[in-house]
Amino acid sequence: MKKTIARGLSLLLCCLLLAPSALAAGRCPEKEHLPVDFADMAYTGYDGEVLQSALADLEALAVSPAGQTEDAKTRAALESLYRKILSEVDQLSTQSALISIRYDANGADREAADESAALSQLSVQLFDQCYRTLGLLADTPYRDILERDAGEDIVDDLQNYQALTDREAALYQEEDRLVQAYDQAMTRPVQAVWEGQVWTEESLSQDRELDDETWWKISALLEQARNRAAGEIFLQLVRTRTEIARENGFSSYADYAYREHYGRDYTTEDIRSVRRAAKRYWVPLEARLADAVSQRELRALDVRARAYGDGILDAVQPYMGRIDPELGETFAFMRQYHLYDIAPSESKLPMGYTVGLPAYGTAFIFDSPYGDHQDYSTLIHEFGHFNETFHNPEHGLWSSFHIDVGEIHSQGLEVLFTAYANEMFGPEGGRAFYWSTISNMVTSVLEGCMYDEFQEAVYADPDLTLEEVNRLFKDISEEYGYAYGEDEEESYFWVDISHTFQSPMYYISYATSALSALDLWLLSLEDREKAVDIYLDLAAAGMSRPYRESVEAAGLRDIFREKTMRQLAEGIQDRLEEETGARSGSLSARVLTAAVFCAAVGIAAGALLAWQWRRRKQAAVAAAEDPWEPF
Repeated sequence: MKKTIARGLSLLLCCLLLAPSALAAGRCPEKEHLPVDFADMAYTGYDGEVLQSALADLEALAVSPAGQTEDAKTRAALESLYRKILSEVDQLSTQSALISIRYDANGADREAADESAALSQLSVQLFDQCYRTLGLLADTPYRDILERDAGEDIVDDLQNYQALTDREAALYQEEDRLVQAYDQAMTRPVQAVWEGQVWTEESLSQDRELDDETWWKISALLEQARNRAAGEIFLQLVRTRTEIARENGFSSYADYAYREHYGRDYTTEDIRSVRRAAKRYWVPLEARLADAVSQRELRALDVRARAYGDGILDAVQPYMGRIDPELGETFAFMRQYHLYDIAPSESKLPMGYTVGLPAYGTAFIFDSPYGDHQDYSTLIHEFGHFNETFHNPEHGLWSSFHIDVGEIHSQGLEVLFTAYANEMFGPEGGRAFYWSTISNMVTSVLEGCMYDEFQEAVYADPDLTLEEVNRLFKDISEEYGYAYGEDEEESYFWVDISHTFQSPMYYISYATSALSALDLWLLSLEDREKAVDIYLDLAAAGMSRPYRESVEAAGLRDIFREKTMRQLAEGIQDRLEEETGARSGSLSARVLTAAVFCAAVGIAAGALLAWQWRRRKQAAVAAAEDPWEPF
């Protein structure tokens, strides 16, 4: 077990994963869910004294003569201390979740920010202490106490656990400080001066007299100002994280994050084949899908779908039970105990995620809505995470966190929901919602690959200037179909993607999981029952196995083969052509070049730029995820 696991679990996972308990439930693992309304879950803070006392007592007993010989009384004492430690970690994780929710709901609240940062630092220390102390128990005749929950492999690793050094602890603290600085920078208004007048994003949005050319110029200046404010923080984060990787024996933070934070069973080198195929087959596919639903249809859908909070929950709830009764029961539990905050609020940070509340055996959905049809997609997406987290019986100390699989839980539910689009929104609105969902999934493939390639390149050269980073992003994004004006030498909007700051190298999971979700969707068109069974089995299995292993076990295709990437893209195109009656040549023959792209898609240059601008402005939609998305 790497010594950084305490960092990874405490900061990325401790609020997400649930404690084991017991309640009979269909195909999902047994677990108890306490019937407590979220309003009654008070944030009380956590000082760690009870946990530290239990750890001290367990350490003393484990290294004593009694701890080295089998004895019923000693076993009972160690069992009791171990369960106490698990319970206290649940309390720590839950309190961390509650203060994080408060902070995200009130992004400018300095008190919540300070409290969240302090508890995050304490979590690092306490998780580190837990692993060091439980490693002593692993060296006694009572190691089976740990093996029942953690498994033999983790207990073997636990014996070799190395505590965080002072240098590492300081680096993690600096990383946390910089992430909070980014959060604050993104909530503060920026200003730009145009022809002697000071403009803000708010004043620009309220002005109805500006001509289009002036509006775009001012908007670009504001985008540059935002980029400067956040970009300088990013450069510091890159240097800090590079030092973290080097402390752990990695020359590149990208390789470190792939292996240590996310436990992927593929490497940065492996994923390059997926990125190449995405550029070859999926860029032209995205353009075709963008042209399949008109802006008029989307505006009509937004009018028909306009709802907030409980209105969206009311619309979605009936269909959860139709997919699976147990899924419907979980949704009903979430609503009954108000385990969500999806209402609009100006004070919210612009994000959406699912976070575990392990002391209660439940979870919570947080979202800052957009006010359009995408809020339905976000809820469905996050409930996919909620359902898995709600039923996950693994304790946070031992839980696996294979996020590529976790994102299939969310994106897979989105594509299965397309079957009910017409019932929810009527024929015209349903068609728009249906193809918008599939189009967004295809965009997730491209955005996931693009941001992963961008971040890998930045971390490969941590001494880049902000101007060089902006140019690098422009160059890479153009390969994924983005278009810029002739005078644009840099691209600035990448700072809107919070994952780049909060959860680096996470974004590729949206691509891998979206590819598997689309594979599931194509299967559902042929055999709905089989596709639903595969999805439910994946959700019930949780995130215990890594992506490639999970996908192979489920019977889905291997995306690391170029043939698979081509077949998936062709399958989506064929479905679109069946629905629209369109006829065109084979996708595999339409390799993207600037001239072929415009001809194949049939978009005039002006319309093409407008579409690309929409992509640029909608890029943050896929990022509204959290600690998951972070979850």
